[in-house]
Amino acid sequence: MAKDTAQDYAAQIADRQAIHDCLVWNVQGADFLDADMWKSTYWPDAEEDHGWFIGNAHQFIDETVVAIGAQMDMSWHQLGNELIEIDGSRARVLCYFYAYCRMIGADGKRSDSFTGGRYIDRFEKRDGRWKIRYRITKPDWVRFEEDSFSWGSEAIPGFVPKLGTRGPDDPARILFGRVAATGTAARGGAITPPW
Repeated sequence: MAKDTAQDYAAQIADRQAIHDCLVWNVQGADFLDADMWKSTYWPDAEEDHGWFIGNAHQFIDETVVAIGAQMDMSWHQLGNELIEIDGSRARVLCYFYAYCRMIGADGKRSDSFTGGRYIDRFEKRDGRWKIRYRITKPDWVRFEEDSFSWGSEAIPGFVPKLGTRGPDDPARILFGRVAATGTAARGGAITPPW
């Protein structure tokens, strides 16, 4: 393999990894309801087509964070298959997702929503950084369950799970340093992680 080819290949792998990382931080921002984290994955002039919202991605995030906070206890996204085609400073990206949302009904009753779909993105690289320039969020299937597991109760006999949170004391936020200066305290009685 020629030196130029090896360097080109290494640069392409680095670009693909940067795009992947952006996708992961995007759903983390959504799940944490962290508007700054979420917006950091879109260019300021990015557009979002979410079906019920078509327009500026940063405006979409501002409106969605408020709506999700009022209508859901939590959301949880998992990314799947990715197809990334890079062409200079642009990339076409297709990424499958699976999303779980714990909904809050008008009566306060909880229900579960499960969605599988695809993010269809155009990324752009500016000043050495890859971010989303245009996104279509395309659900392919949705399933609703009228009842939700009673959180804080035994999942199996003798086991009460300590669930993740949207707050600053979530272990992932602590691990990656995505915590506000005042939000570094661990939950009462929790062990401080070694990282």
